[in-house]
Amino acid sequence: MRIEVLIKGFVEMKKSALQRVARCQSEGLCLSCLESLGDCRPIRGCHPRCAHATYRAIRAGMLTDEDQVASGEWLPALPGGRPPEVAVSKKARGVG
Repeated sequence: MRIEVLIKGFVEMKKSALQRVARCQSEGLCLSCLESLGDCRPIRGCHPRCAHATYRAIRAGMLTDEDQVASGEWLPALPGGRPPEVAVSKKARGVG
């Protein structure tokens, strides 16, 4: 049985990678293919098709999430989901 595991940690980014991310974000470019994002909703700084291709490569073992973030070709994952509405969920997250 395969299980997908996400490990929280830190990744060192080179100065060139930070510059690449800053340039792409300021110009509205995809971090992966360096083409204009246009009106699409980016996933981790990339076109949806580029992000899904990266996810496939990571699952296949050809890439790692950490290497992609360190090279500036994809943004780190953010906590997603809807904000908590139930009191127990708010208390668990320390929101309210």
